[in-house]
Amino acid sequence: MSVLRLRQRRLFYRSRLFRELAAAAAWPRRRTTAPDLVHLAFYDEITWGPVQRDEALFLHALVRAVRPEVVLEIGFLHGDSAFNFLRAMDADARLYSFDVDPACAAVASERLGHDPRFVFRTRSQDALTREDIGGRLADFVFLDAAHDLGLNEATFERLLELTAPEAILAIHDTGAIPRALVPAGHWTLGVTERWAGDDYEHQPDERAFVNRLLERHPEFSQVHVHSRRAFRHGLTLVQRSGRLARPRTP
Repeated sequence: MSVLRLRQRRLFYRSRLFRELAAAAAWPRRRTTAPDLVHLAFYDEITWGPVQRDEALFLHALVRAVRPEVVLEIGFLHGDSAFNFLRAMDADARLYSFDVDPACAAVASERLGHDPRFVFRTRSQDALTREDIGGRLADFVFLDAAHDLGLNEATFERLLELTAPEAILAIHDTGAIPRALVPAGHWTLGVTERWAGDDYEHQPDERAFVNRLLERHPEFSQVHVHSRRAFRHGLTLVQRSGRLARPRTP
């Protein structure tokens, strides 16, 4: 390898600026296959409510890895998560998004109505039917809506009929924020409720919901995507447990 190539490789691993310049040079020939992540530069990392930037990056990567045909989003709000999913989905996949707020319909039409893969419906999360998702089964579900234990439980019973056997359910806001990571002067530091020791429950009913699933549906496994070193709302991934198929032995 030439001395110039060695220096370039060394710079690639040691300089973010060099990597950015190299990526810009390679972009014309790689843009059709490279992940579409530009929008994440405009997502906030420290925020109370919407999906945080790193969480959006995680969800984007998960959808890119799994390549679901049908994504079901419960809770639209401003459409940030829906847009993130669309950037990760295949051209023939479909995203069905639901929210109980009628105002979301106008936002959905304005921001995402141009995308033929996207369908928005004004529905309560516990009233979804197979017809709402085109008669198909969802491969990936994102739950980020009412943050109510009873509604979540009723929704899960619905989802049992609306999801494929190996579908992944991602539940947002299941994390707890360590006291040391709460910004100084934030109002949460002045209240006594929602603190489990030194951890603040961002959405108590979401945490109660995943605990209830563990009790009532042991056939499902859970992975908590939480952090004690970064400000996170947290995600919990739920999927039906099962053995991986193996070739038969003689």
